[in-house]
Amino acid sequence: MKKLFVFSDIHSYYDQFIKALNDAGFDVDNQDHILVSLGDLCDRGPDSVKILDFINSFSKKRKICIIGNHELLLEDVLIRGSYLEHDLHNQTDKTINQLTKSSGNKAINKMKDNQMWKDYKKNWRYYFELDKYIFVHGYIPSGTYNKYGELMYVHYVEDWRNCNNDDWLGATWTNGMYAWSMGIVEKGKTIVCGHYHTSWGHSRLHKDGPEFDKQNSKAKFEPFIDKGIIAIDACTAYSGLVNILTLEIEDEEFNKWYK
Repeated sequence: MKKLFVFSDIHSYYDQFIKALNDAGFDVDNQDHILVSLGDLCDRGPDSVKILDFINSFSKKRKICIIGNHELLLEDVLIRGSYLEHDLHNQTDKTINQLTKSSGNKAINKMKDNQMWKDYKKNWRYYFELDKYIFVHGYIPSGTYNKYGELMYVHYVEDWRNCNNDDWLGATWTNGMYAWSMGIVEKGKTIVCGHYHTSWGHSRLHKDGPEFDKQNSKAKFEPFIDKGIIAIDACTAYSGLVNILTLEIEDEEFNKWYK
């Protein structure tokens, strides 16, 4: 029996991540304990090196690494060789500085040869699927996107598994709870996603508390669960919390879907 430990959007907050894993019962030495990252491992927090070192320490068969929009933002910086304003806002520069121990354009040039990042990239995929679950960052491709990757028209895309890179790029930015609320579901499966803070769904869809509330701490950041969806982004940079979803999967099923 495999036990999956699913998490998302930890954004370089290593201590909070490790505490959540330990609380969930993760055993680094148990070969049947599988890490499932829904993306956005880095940016914003202080420990990109620790996070990537931890993830890279596991064999390929013990981890699933879904691509998030922040992974793609960093790749864009390396292609351009320079930062744009949104890279500073999203603190992509912070990750590059941490991994290269330098700053500015020098850091970008050094990042292109960063082995820790290259090792992480070897395991990237847009989605992972099991008999009853689909794991993605934002959501499955769910309609028509503009040139900025923004979801413009929501509709079910029957052949979403074979969508091109541009559609998957847009999907990494999609608020999965919103797409789900618009009727985008996969029959017989539950879509497990990150990217967007779960307090949005609790507040706007379940009408359960405020979306953000610094003073009274009444906003809910635990998983948003409804028929056909589990969203788990706890907005760690804001809340200090990390959601770990645990799922037990038969070896035969896991091996059937794992590629």
